[in-house]
Amino acid sequence: VPEPAQVATPATVPTAPVTSPVVKKFYQKKAFKIIAIIAIIIIALVAIVNQATSGATKASNQFLNAVQSNQSNVAYELFSSEVKDNVTKDDFKEVVSQIGPILNTDEKMTGKSVEAETGKPSTGQVLYEIKGTDGKTYEIAIDLVKEDGDWKVENFDSDEK
Repeated sequence: VPEPAQVATPATVPTAPVTSPVVKKFYQKKAFKIIAIIAIIIIALVAIVNQATSGATKASNQFLNAVQSNQSNVAYELFSSEVKDNVTKDDFKEVVSQIGPILNTDEKMTGKSVEAETGKPSTGQVLYEIKGTDGKTYEIAIDLVKEDGDWKVENFDSDEK
């Protein structure tokens, strides 16, 4: 009869690590499934964000391209009704004639966002960086508002970086 000190208890029984090829394969498959699900979620989120911001991005690109090519009338038509009530075509044409030639280089979009709140029009902002023809780098922010289903420019701001 073994003495009480010699009886093994579950806490003291040595266990071998689980290294069975079947067990390893099971965990590898499970890890692969988790990684695949995470990748699918990330891809879906990117697609949703791009879809949500595509209209605002398109409108801001059209506006910026019109300013860069000195087409003030085209850019003016992309303004919201509130801006048109406060800025005349002639005043805007003068602004475009001054900044258009400086910004007439390749732009790099650096950010975009859209916000929607119940009872209020959707708003968005698209940010660009442009190295001007004067050698300076400018940060361009175009604020937009959704008006009658279309994205319109509410504000246009450029700052030297």
